[in-house]
Amino acid sequence: MSELHKSSISISDISSQYWCERQMEYNYKYGKRITEQIKGGRQIHEELENETNVPVILEPRSYADAMYKNLYESCMALDALKKNGKTREVKIYGSVSGYKLVGKIDELQLKDGLTVIREDKTRASSKIPSESQMLTHKIQVLLYRRLLGDIVGGLYNIENFRKAYGISMLRPTDEFKRQMSALGIAAALQSVDAVAGNYFKGMTSLRISDTLQLRYIDQFTGNEIKLYTFQYSNEEAQQIVQYSLKYWNGERESMPVPEQESWKCNYCVFFGKECKVWSPQKVL
Repeated sequence: MSELHKSSISISDISSQYWCERQMEYNYKYGKRITEQIKGGRQIHEELENETNVPVILEPRSYADAMYKNLYESCMALDALKKNGKTREVKIYGSVSGYKLVGKIDELQLKDGLTVIREDKTRASSKIPSESQMLTHKIQVLLYRRLLGDIVGGLYNIENFRKAYGISMLRPTDEFKRQMSALGIAAALQSVDAVAGNYFKGMTSLRISDTLQLRYIDQFTGNEIKLYTFQYSNEEAQQIVQYSLKYWNGERESMPVPEQESWKCNYCVFFGKECKVWSPQKVL
C-alpha cells in the first residue's frame, strides 16, 4: 500500500495521476490549495446543477447522515433524468482489487433511450485545452463509464456496497431524521439501507451509451468552448486502472512529470517549495 494508506480512491485522484502523480500525492500530504480558478469552476458547476436538479436541504451531523444525503441526492438526480432527460451531480461507487472507488458524474443525458455521460471542465481562457489536460479529463469519463457499467451489469451491487460501507449498521441522527420528515420523506425510506436500495434500483434501470462527452466551458462567460465526443473502451479503462494501482499498492513511489513536461510545474503550488524535482539549481 502507498504511504497515503488509503482504502478508498476517488476517480479524480486517478485522473490526477496522469497529470502529475507527485502533485496528487502532495495534495494529501500538505493539503490541497484552492485557487481562484478552482473557485470559479465550482461556481459554474453549481449554476448548471441548479438548472436541472432540485436542491436538497439536509444538514448532515454524522457520517451516516452524510452517506444518506449523498445517496438521496443521487436518487433525486436520477428522477430528474427520467423527467427532464438530463441531470447532474450523480454519485458513482465501485471497487477494484480491494479498493473502494468513488466519483461524481457531472451530467447524464438521455439520447435515443441511452444514457450519455458528460464531464464539464471550466477554463480561465477560451483556448482549446492541451492534449495533456484533455487526457486527465478523458480518463475521468472513461472510469465513470466503467463504474456505471459494473453497476448496470451487476458486477457491483447493493450487497457489495453494504459490505464496503457497512450501511446496514449506519443510523442517521435524530436531528437528521427530523429534517427528513420535514421534507416529506416517508419513515420507511429514512434508513441508509433503504435509500441505497433506491439508488441501485435507479442505476440498474439505465441503458448506457458507449458515446462519452467532454465539454469545456469559459469560466467567466459560461459559454461552451468545445464539445468532444469519443467512444468507451473497456480495455483502455482497464489499462488506466492497472497503471494507477501500482502506486496505490505501494509497488512504486509517486512519479513526477517527465522532464519534457516540466512546463506543468509552472502551474503547481508545490513547485520550488515542497517539490523541487525540476526546480532550477542554485549556482554555488
